Amino acid sequence: MGRKKALSNVEDVLKEHGAEHDFETLVKAGCNRGELIMTLELAFLADESWETLVGMDLRSFKTDIAKVRHCADLIERLNRTELIYRVSTEGRIHRFAAVYDSPTLPERLHEYASNLNSLLGVVGPKPKHRTHAWKASIVAIVRESTGKDHDKEVSALIAAVLNHDDDDDYSVKAHQAWRAEHKDEIERMQRRVRERWRKYT
Repeated sequence: MGRKKALSNVEDVLKEHGAEHDFETLVKAGCNRGELIMTLELAFLADESWETLVGMDLRSFKTDIAKVRHCADLIERLNRTELIYRVSTEGRIHRFAAVYDSPTLPERLHEYASNLNSLLGVVGPKPKHRTHAWKASIVAIVRESTGKDHDKEVSALIAAVLNHDDDDDYSVKAHQAWRAEHKDEIERMQRRVRERWRKYT
């Protein structure tokens, strides 16, 4: 008698959260088991906490951006001193020859800080772009594989993998509302799924 195949981490999670039956229902309805597991495993990409993205909380990240600006100001102040002027223009010491070339180091640092600051409203836990893309890919695979949305089963899988222990955190109704709001993204994912299937079949 052959050894029983070990469960994947995702299957363990589904079993732990009581969503194993929902997963099997989708497989019986036409979803490819391996593809569904692989897509669910991509949930780690949906973690958009600041700790995951930059290794610190939002307050520390903002503090570090301010430090970059402060560093730029310090360098700019040093560049205005007589010493740096002499070695860069009169003495032409090679290491300081490009100090005043545009864009200067302080200018580049200020631009870098501004670019970092602009990301605050685009990425992170509030916009949840990756989370939406991940959920859309699951819906797209289920819809293309079965011809139906299977909201009950899909919402159960998402809730289990994202560790929503409280059913109210991601109920069937919550999933349906999300699906309606992200209709365009789901349709884009459906096109990608069809293209991928055509390419590899």
